[in-house]
Amino acid sequence: METADAAARVIAKAVTTRRPRTRYTIGRDAALLTRLARVLSDRTLDRVSAANLRRHYPKGATA
Repeated sequence: METADAAARVIAKAVTTRRPRTRYTIGRDAALLTRLARVLSDRTLDRVSAANLRRHYPKGATA
């Protein structure tokens, strides 16, 4: 997991660069999902994303 400092550095670079990129990724998980988006269908990518996020929610939590 990346630190808030790393995120702040990327954000600062994005807002101060002359020609910013469309998207920036911070961390391995974001970079991996970006690459997977090129080869997986939207439905499959949604399942991968949900499985990745599920570990951050406490058991028994409902939406």
